[in-house]
Amino acid sequence: QEKKEDIDKLLAKCNLYATSSDEISSQISEAEKSYFKQKYLIKSPDMIQLVFAYMSNPVAILSDSGHFIFLHSGIQKVDKANLALSVVVIVLSVFLGLWLRRKILLLESGREWKEEFSENLIRALLTTLSWAAPYLIGSAVAALCTVLITEKSSQVPFITEFFIGLFIFFLSKMVIHLLLAPFPPAKVFISLTAHVAESLARRLNVLAVLGLTGYLAFYTVFSESIVESNLLLLRNIFSLFYVLNIVWMLQVIIRAPRLPKLRYLSMLVVVAIIASLVAEWMGYRNLAFTGRRIILLTFIAYVLFIGASKVFRDLFNAIDDGTYPWCQRLHETLGVGPGEKVPGLVWMRLLATIIIWGGFAGLIINSWDYSGGILEQVKSYVIDGFDVGDFRIVPGRILWALLLFGLIIISSSWIRSQLEHNWLKMTTMGQGARDAMVTIIGYIMFIVALLVGLSAAGFDFSNITIIAGALSVGIGFGLQNIVNNFVSGLILLFERPIRKGDWIVVGGTEGYVKDIHIRSTRIQTFDRSDVIVPNSELISNQVTNWVLSNRGGRAIIPIGVAYGTDTERVRDILLAIAEENENVVKSSSMPKPLVLFREFGDSSLNFELRVFLHNIDSRLRVVS
Repeated sequence: QEKKEDIDKLLAKCNLYATSSDEISSQISEAEKSYFKQKYLIKSPDMIQLVFAYMSNPVAILSDSGHFIFLHSGIQKVDKANLALSVVVIVLSVFLGLWLRRKILLLESGREWKEEFSENLIRALLTTLSWAAPYLIGSAVAALCTVLITEKSSQVPFITEFFIGLFIFFLSKMVIHLLLAPFPPAKVFISLTAHVAESLARRLNVLAVLGLTGYLAFYTVFSESIVESNLLLLRNIFSLFYVLNIVWMLQVIIRAPRLPKLRYLSMLVVVAIIASLVAEWMGYRNLAFTGRRIILLTFIAYVLFIGASKVFRDLFNAIDDGTYPWCQRLHETLGVGPGEKVPGLVWMRLLATIIIWGGFAGLIINSWDYSGGILEQVKSYVIDGFDVGDFRIVPGRILWALLLFGLIIISSSWIRSQLEHNWLKMTTMGQGARDAMVTIIGYIMFIVALLVGLSAAGFDFSNITIIAGALSVGIGFGLQNIVNNFVSGLILLFERPIRKGDWIVVGGTEGYVKDIHIRSTRIQTFDRSDVIVPNSELISNQVTNWVLSNRGGRAIIPIGVAYGTDTERVRDILLAIAEENENVVKSSSMPKPLVLFREFGDSSLNFELRVFLHNIDSRLRVVS
C-alpha cells in the first residue's frame, strides 16, 4: 500500500511537470508571436505623411547634409601632416596600380591562348585585374591610411567609411566584369550569350552604384545628421530606385533563352520585391526590409549554388573525360585508360553535391527562420545524429565516410598504376604474376576503403556475426552463382591458367583476355566485340590457351591443287614460301616446315603445309 501511495505521488508530480511544461511552451509561443508583431508589424509614418513633413521644411535635408560634410566628415580631426602624407601614399599606390596594369597586360599579350574554359577564365582574370589594379590598390591604401590616422577617434569617421565603401564598390565591379563583361581580348567564359552577359553587367553596375550610395547615406554616421522623417523619406525614394533597378535586371533573366530554370523564380522575385516596396511606403519598414533581404538573399544564393553545382559538375566531367591536358596527365598518373572513368570520383561527385545543396538549405533556413531554432535542430541532427529504430544515423559521419572511401579508392588506382608500370617491373615476376598481383591489391584496397568508410560512419563491427549469418542464408538461397564465380575468380588469379592478353578458346568464344575480374572475365573477339564470361565457366569447362606456356605454336595450312599438277613442284614452292616468312621458326629447336599430301579430293589434290611460329598471335596473318 505504501509503495502504491509513493507511486501515485510520483505520478502526480510528473503530471504537474507535464502541465507546467505545456504552459511554458504556450507562453514561449505567445512571446514569439508578440515579438514578431512588435518587430515586423509595427507601423511608422507612411509616404504621404513623410512628404507633408518634408514640405514643411524643404531645405532641411540640404542644410543638414551640407553642415555634416563641412563640419563632421572627419577631415577636420586629421592632423595636416598625416593628411598630406596619406595623400602622397595614395597617389603612389595609384601609380603602383598603373605599373601592375602594364605588367599584367604584357603577360596576357605574350602568351598564346586556347579556346578552353580554364584558358578563358585565366585570360578574363588577367584583363580584369589589369583594369581594376589602380582602383583597388588606391582605394585599399586610402582606406588603410584613414583607419590608421583616425584610430584614436571614438567613432568611425565618415571619410574612413567612404573609402572602405569605395574599395568594396571597385571589388564588386571587378567581379561583375570578370564574370559577365571581361575586357578585350578576353571573352565571356560562362554559358551566356554576349548580349545577355553585357545587359546583366550593365545593370549590375548600376546596382553597385546604388549600393555604394545607400551604404554611405544610411549605414554611416551621415545618417545621424538628418532628421528622422527626412531620412525615412530618403530611404523610401532610394528603395524605389533600388527596386526598379532590380526589376530591370531580372527582366534580362526572364527573357534569356538559356536560363529557363530562373525565369519563373525571377517573376516571383519581381512580384515579392514590388510588394515589399508597397509595404515600405505604407509604413511597415521592418517587414519590408526583412522580406526584401530574405527574398533577394534566397534568389542570389540559389543562383550562386546553381553556378557552383555546374562548375563542379563540369570539373568532374572534365576529369572523367580527360578534357584538358592536366586531366590527361591525371589519367596517366592514376593509370586510367582511354574511355575509362576515374575510379572513386563518383563518390566525390556525390559528396560535393550533398555539401553544395546542404549548404544552400542551411543558408535558406538561417534566412527564413527568425527564431533560429530550426537551424540549431538541423545542426544537431547533422552532427549528433538521430535514431531510426535501434540504429543511430549521424549524417556528418556519413559524409566523412564518403570522403575517406572516395579518397582511398582514388589512391588505390594510383597504387595499382605504380605497381603495374614501375614497381613490379623491377622484380623477376612474370607478366601474368604481375597482373594477378595488381588485381589482388586492387581488391584489397577496395576492402580497406569499405572497412575504413564503415568505421568512419560509425558502423558497429560487433554485429558482424549477425551479418555473416544473414549472408550465409542469402548464399544458400540465391547467391550461389555469384559466390561460385567469386571463388572461381580467386582461383584464376592464383593459379593463373589464363592471363591478361592470352589467346583463348572457351566454348564458342575465341579471342584475347582483356580483363580478369573477381566475378567475370572479359574476352575481346577478333571482331572487336567484348564477351563477358563468368569465371565458373573458365574453371569447370575446357579452355584452350594458345599461349599459356610459350607464345609459339603450330599453323596448319590446307592447300588444294588441280589434278595433273607436278607434286614435287608444289612441295618446293610451299617450303620456299615457309622459308621466306620471318614468322616461321627455322631453328633446329623446333621441327622444320613440312608439306604433307592428305587426300584425293573431288576436284583437287589436297596438301597441308605445317609450320611452327614464333608467336601464335600471327597465325592468321601467316595463313593468309
